Amino acid sequence: KKTENQEILRVMSASLSPAACKTLAVAAGALGALYLWRKRQARPCRVRSVHARWVATAEPGDPDVLEDHVVTFEDGRIVSIVPRQDFAGTPDLHLPSHILIPGLVNAHTHTPMTLLRGFADDLPLQEWLFQHIFPTEGKFILEAPEEEGKEFVRRGSELACYEMLKTGTTLFNDMYFFGEVTAEVARRAGMKAVLSPMGLLYMGDDKFFSDTAKRNAEYCAALVAADDKQIRPSIMPHSVYMVPEAKLQEAKEAYESTCKGAHVVMHTHLHETEKELADVKEKTGKSAIEILDGLGMLNASTVAAHCVYMTDDEIAKMSKSGANVAHCPRSNLKLGSGIAPVAKMLNAGVNVCLGTDGASSNNTLDMLTEMQYASMSAKGISKDPTAVSAKQALEMATICGAKALGLSKETGSLRVGKAADIVAVDLGHLEASPIFDPLGHLVYTNSREVTHVWVDGRCLVSDGEVLTVVIDHQKTSTIVEKMREFRKTLPATS
Repeated sequence: KKTENQEILRVMSASLSPAACKTLAVAAGALGALYLWRKRQARPCRVRSVHARWVATAEPGDPDVLEDHVVTFEDGRIVSIVPRQDFAGTPDLHLPSHILIPGLVNAHTHTPMTLLRGFADDLPLQEWLFQHIFPTEGKFILEAPEEEGKEFVRRGSELACYEMLKTGTTLFNDMYFFGEVTAEVARRAGMKAVLSPMGLLYMGDDKFFSDTAKRNAEYCAALVAADDKQIRPSIMPHSVYMVPEAKLQEAKEAYESTCKGAHVVMHTHLHETEKELADVKEKTGKSAIEILDGLGMLNASTVAAHCVYMTDDEIAKMSKSGANVAHCPRSNLKLGSGIAPVAKMLNAGVNVCLGTDGASSNNTLDMLTEMQYASMSAKGISKDPTAVSAKQALEMATICGAKALGLSKETGSLRVGKAADIVAVDLGHLEASPIFDPLGHLVYTNSREVTHVWVDGRCLVSDGEVLTVVIDHQKTSTIVEKMREFRKTLPATS
């Protein structure tokens, strides 16, 4: 049938003008996308019990791995986790070479930046950010007509949600522009997110900053009032070096007066590079951590991305305050920023979770790969092969991320009563056999594949196919082609 349709299109196109051929191709692509969408929606996915070779709950106090267990869920909640021999009847789904894990939590990312993947590789952070990323975001988002900016965010967010689901992420902590658009995409995809409409940057315009902070706070207050379980609120000052102390105080007050004591994640970049530390110290006489602490913005609601350069005293301060660190090893390595002293932070009692950062500085949103880098880089810099074990890496990517976002009672581990946010990973590829330690296999090998993802018990990925995200390739390609042309006007990257 496919061959017949291709022949029909070939014959038709032979008698049409180039413009008509292009229109026909676009229409055919749209119809194909619609067909695929309807097919996915019609696909039955009524699984309520899953039997897997292994289950890693990431729940404190549980064994590292349970063997030959069945996980059942109903009405979006986990109902039981029992040995197969104790399960009455036949499970709906049998996965003989898989490990079930909690949905992965990406604790720091910039989802629409998938459109900037590979845009400016092999550059140090400051050059990468100020000579390539900020100018491009200005051109296509901030200085563009609003609908064009939203379209950029929409298409980038769709690519990101597709990639994250494909690699097992169910919850992400985002920071970008037009967050309400990313929220719409996440809702359609069935994912959970923590965000607000706009990352806070101070560019010298007092009114713009005040209006943005107020609009963000009002958006987040609406999420709180609605008790939204899918999209949660955050305050997102980019960093102390991009938002001075007085403006941080202003944003804090805007949220406090509007959200009135509700849990709101304070999401920021912190101590990412040596230059950042030097610049802040020169301008203020203080470190960024001291500034945040002095403002009361270093607490259990704080998710501080990177924290590459930390003194022992600063690590102790983070631990005492309850602030959370979102470790992004691939991004830090790729930008040559260094690597965070994760083993020291863990030993000091700091809650360390994992994030990918944006795809522009990482080139992937794959949290399985992030686990691998987190474990191996920690062993390398500490010269301790026991640092950040495979079990710890999984916890950092799941329950520690949920804790950082204030959601550990809801998700982040497989426990009866929690949300059925579950990922099945196939470890049975021949090139990675044999399997002695399934957790080690999950973290250290590269031949493992996410085959199924459930969020609140709803199947979003089945047999490796993402069911809830359809990419409009034509619209995405139109944006990318414009970016290619603009890229030619920027400084050379090599």
